[in-house]
Amino acid sequence: MGEISFKENELYQEIELFVDGEKIGEAEVEIKGKMLSRLSIFPPYQDKGYGTQIVSMLNEKYGCNVLWVNADNARAIHTYEKNGYAISKPTMYLMERN
Repeated sequence: MGEISFKENELYQEIELFVDGEKIGEAEVEIKGKMLSRLSIFPPYQDKGYGTQIVSMLNEKYGCNVLWVNADNARAIHTYEKNGYAISKPTMYLMERN
C-alpha cells in the first residue's frame, strides 16, 4: 500500500472571527485573486460595526480588492461601500428555467 500524503489548499484562507474570545462569525479569502469570498457575522453580532472593522482588517492583511455580494443584501453592500468598494458592472446573471 502507498504512503498517504496531503496537499493543503493554498488558494483559500478560512478565517474564524472572534471578539473577546467569543466566535462572532467566519470569513474566507481567495489569496491569489485577493478576493473576499465569504463573510458571515452571526445575527447577535450584526449592526454593531464588527463587519465594517473586519472588512477593513481583511483588506489590509490580504490585500482584498474584489468581492461578490447579492444585489438584495443592502446591509452587506453598505458595509463594503464604507470600506471603499463600489458596485461594478454586472458580469453574472441569475437564470432560471421554467
